[in-house]
Amino acid sequence: MASSAFERGRRRSLATSVAIYLGVLVFAIWILLPVWYLVVSSLITPSQLGVKPFPLVPSSVTLDNYAAVLFGNTGGKGIGSTDMGTRLVPTIGQSLLVSSILVVLNLCIAGAAAYGLSRYPFRGARAFELSVIATRIVPAIAIIGPFFVAFRVIGVLNTPWALVISYNVFTLPLAIMILKNYFDQLPREIEEAAKIDGATRLQTLWIIIVPIARPGLVAAGVLIFLEAWSEFFYALVLTNQLTVPPLLAGFQSVQQFNWNALAAATVMSMLPPTVLVLIFQRHVVGALTAGVGK
Repeated sequence: MASSAFERGRRRSLATSVAIYLGVLVFAIWILLPVWYLVVSSLITPSQLGVKPFPLVPSSVTLDNYAAVLFGNTGGKGIGSTDMGTRLVPTIGQSLLVSSILVVLNLCIAGAAAYGLSRYPFRGARAFELSVIATRIVPAIAIIGPFFVAFRVIGVLNTPWALVISYNVFTLPLAIMILKNYFDQLPREIEEAAKIDGATRLQTLWIIIVPIARPGLVAAGVLIFLEAWSEFFYALVLTNQLTVPPLLAGFQSVQQFNWNALAAATVMSMLPPTVLVLIFQRHVVGALTAGVGK
């Protein structure tokens, strides 16, 4: 009797595991198939692109699309822009610059704010946290007008600083929420011991807390970088294709649309954030799941 019950439980567990793995497999295919389509499109010619059914494994590949994107004409010019191909690499550099500056600023500001919220509660702290979270639901289009007018007055339109300043609206609350949650998990006894040893609050934060909180800081930095890298609307309105997303939109013109060149440019623009996530994925997962088991 006990043996049959054990056997039924084992079969049920096996069926559950198979269902979970099948679900994960279907989800992975659903996510990765468009990416694979993009990669294949960047490695074939326009004539191969029109073949039906689409060749998921191309019979022949070419790097001409990447050469055109890097060195030559891509066959299409966007409104108000020069040749897309010659601008891609400098634009990737501008995106790296904007994203990196934003990460450093956000970690400094959000780190101090999150540590203060975690260690020094005050009346209305919970309301303040909720207000920070609420800023994430404000539509970007609702505040782009004031930003545009202010940046035109101070002369920073079409500069990286216009994006660095405006991106803080949606990256800073995200960083504060992540770091506040992470600081809450750190034991306070370490700080009390440092205080007994004569360390000031600033020394405790810089020498003790920051090294311990490095996984949380890395996770917040990666997510900030990804948000800044993929942001489209502000970059389109406040600059002339200064970062990658609006530049990719410029590959489409009224006269023609070079999908193969756009696919090659998109694959190249995906490399920096993909490498970043692969390197720091353990920190990101650990920080985002901090406190789940409490």
